Parts: sequence; C-alpha cells; structure tokens
Amino acid sequence: MSPKKQRGARAEYWRIIADKVRKALGANALHDGSWTAIEAARLQGLKWADLDTEERHQCAEAVHRAGIELANALAARYEGDFNFEPKDKLLIRALREDAAASPASVSPSPKAESATKSGPMFSKVYPDFAQTQVARGDWRQQMASQADATYRLFMAICGDRPLSDYSRADALTFRKTAEKMPFDYGKAAIYRDLGPAEIIARYEALPQEKRSPLLTQKTIKRHFSALSKLWSEAISGGEVTTNIFSGFKFTNTKRASDERDMWDADELKALFSSPIWTGCANERQRSMKGDQLFKDEKFWVPLITLFSGMRLEEICQLQTDDIREEDGIAYFDLNDRPPRQLKNKNAVRKVPIHSELIRLGFLSYAESFGKRSYALFPQLKPGGADNKFGHAFSKWFTRYRQQIGVYRKNLDFHSLRHTATTCMHQADVNTMVIDHLTGHSTTGETARYTKGSALSQLAASVETIRPPLDLHHLHR
Repeated sequence: MSPKKQRGARAEYWRIIADKVRKALGANALHDGSWTAIEAARLQGLKWADLDTEERHQCAEAVHRAGIELANALAARYEGDFNFEPKDKLLIRALREDAAASPASVSPSPKAESATKSGPMFSKVYPDFAQTQVARGDWRQQMASQADATYRLFMAICGDRPLSDYSRADALTFRKTAEKMPFDYGKAAIYRDLGPAEIIARYEALPQEKRSPLLTQKTIKRHFSALSKLWSEAISGGEVTTNIFSGFKFTNTKRASDERDMWDADELKALFSSPIWTGCANERQRSMKGDQLFKDEKFWVPLITLFSGMRLEEICQLQTDDIREEDGIAYFDLNDRPPRQLKNKNAVRKVPIHSELIRLGFLSYAESFGKRSYALFPQLKPGGADNKFGHAFSKWFTRYRQQIGVYRKNLDFHSLRHTATTCMHQADVNTMVIDHLTGHSTTGETARYTKGSALSQLAASVETIRPPLDLHHLHR
C-alpha cells in the first residue's frame, strides 16, 4: 500500500472510531471508557472511590467527549489538516481556561511532586529486573523475552510511571484491556504501530469471520505472573508496600491433558512411512521419495521420544557417554553435567532404551562414534534465546510435517511424548513410575517417601510402549 493510501486508511479508521464513540455517548453506554475515566480522575487528584454515581458518570462522559475530538483531530492530521480545532463547547471552554492560567502561577500538586520523588520509572526498572532474573538462573533467556513483552504491554496500557504510583485499579485495567486483545496483536500487519486501545477498536470493527481468537486466560495469567514477580522483588527492596497483581483468579478452559493431542494410528503410520524412514531423494531433499536412507538426528530423534517419552532437548543434547549399561540393561543417562541443560531436578534420571530402538540399530549407531565422548547428533547446533540444541530441529520437524501432509493444530513433536505416556498408562503402569521415566514430580504423601524406581522396573515399563505402528521394514 502506498503512503498516500496508508494515510487515507488511517484517517478513515479514526473517523470510524469517532463515530463509534459518538454513538456510545448518545446511547449513554459509557462503560467502555471507565478505566480511562478512573485514570483521568486520578491525574486530577481525585479518588474514584470517593466519587458518587453522578460524578463518576460525568467523568466517563467527559472522557468520551474528549475521545471524539481526539479521534477527529487525528483523522484531520492524516488528511493533511493541521489546523483542526475542537468543536465540543465544553472542551473548548476548558482549554481556554487552562490557557488563561499562567504557568508560573500554577504550582505542582503534592500528588505530582510525590510522583517525581517516588523512584525510577517502570521503563527503567523492568529491564534490570529481567537481567537479574537471568543472572540468578531463575529465568532462561526465552522466559526473559516473554516477560519483556509483558512489561511493554503493561506500560502501553497503564503508562510509564514509578512503581509506587500504580494501584490495584491499574492491575484490573491491564487485565480487562488484555482480555479484549487479539492473540496476534503483535504480529498481524493490521495492528502494526497501534496502541492497545486502537488495536481493540480495529479488531472490533472487523467482521466476525475475520477476527482471530482473543488472548487466552492462560496467557493473561502468564502476564500477571511476570508482573507479580517484579512487584514481589520491589516489595523486598522497599519500593512498594503491596503486590497489586496478587489474588487474581484465572479460569483454564482446557484441561492439561487436552492442550496437546496424541498421535493416532493413521498419523503415526503416515509419519513413519514418509521418506525419512522409507527412503528419500538425497540428504537435502528429505521430504521427496527416493532410495536413500540417512540414520541421523532426523531419523532417530522422533523415534527415541516415541519409545521413551523423553523431551526434545533431552534427546538433542545427548553425548555418546550418556548411553550406558547396567545389569544388562542399556539406558539413557540424563544428567546435568555441563554443557547439558535439564528442565528441573526431576529431569535427572535413567531411561532404559526400548528394545525396538535396539532392533532398529540405535546402539550400533552410538557405538560407531568410538570410545571418546562426542555429541550423539553432531549436526545439531545450539540456537534460539536459550541456546537449545532442539531449537532448529523443532522448526524443521514442523516444516517436514507440513511438506508430507501430516500436520494439524495441537499435534506437534511434544505430542509424541504424550503418546508414549498414554501407552504406559493404558498398560496400567504405576503413575509414579511413569513420572520417574518422564521426569515429572509426583504429588501426594507417598511420593515423599519413594526415592525412585529400580532400573529393571523402569525397563519393564518402557517396554509397554507399543504404539500402533509397524517398523519391520527398518529392522534390516
């Protein structure tokens, strides 16, 4: 779109906003401007709780009238008219009265003075806090990047002020505004360079069939968690006295077991009958059928998680000396020796190697590297915000499934892990043993006194993973 057309589209957008607010004002539907009215009253030194119903109504009405004039002014600027003047008589009178007051005669209110002395601005606080969390090891870089997006959104909605200047009303405003935001507000081109209020207005102006889903309660809860952590730190430092983000409740529309699907029989057959496991054209064109079979990370990693329930990063960072044997049982030794990264302390464990992987030649593959310690999948290099070995593999696996037509929402690499745990559950494997194999913590009093499962017990449980899949063509 040319710059001229972009300006015309922006002007038309603000005309629509002005008309929408005008209709709301005419219908006395002032609830959409309530949070702006609360903030406007606060800036005037008024406490919303001290205002009666009529006074609150007047504040909301004033906000709507000013909003109409602001939208018209912005539309005029995009049309090239920089001499726009407001037409609302009450607004004109207020502006004239304000202009008549001499700046020298107007002293700052005690509220304003206290705000300038109450500490650094939010925009200065949150980057240092995020870096501290990473330095302490409490956050990985990916989590810090997510928190950065949260803090920028909060600042866009509630303004950039000292931490002590925010109240619980701001937390509520943030939540109500976020609940109206489309989930793709940061990526979709139609929302580029727009503020939260503009994004919501543009979203609501779209036809119903073109609207993307809103931010989920899970995402908003994550935003609140990041903000609450910052406020908790500020309490410790004496910058604030209360955590304005604590105590909020969030509904979860999905059960944890429903967030990802497991692979069904047809999908597993389609995946493992594709060129990676039956023959491809060459090493670069893996999705094209051919007569070449490469037993590298693309071949092994999906099979390992399917027959073990291990996480992607746990597999991708394996070293050859992590393949061990004890009492005749071959197993993966998952440890946190550098440079390995595990999700938590429960992830340190032994996972027996499934007999199907052995039949497919996995132990021979590991032994081919010799006695010295090497990366088991040397083609994988660390990448992404947290330097994870599985970063590029995860993206490749998505592209590959799209290329071969085995792709649908909520079905991904992690779903193979779900398939493995479901197989064990359906074989009546004890839940605690499944947790020991998959690196989960087990809740309950019994778990406190159970220190682990025997390797033979783990091996028997792994062997119950029998997905509806025939891999005999790979046994040669």
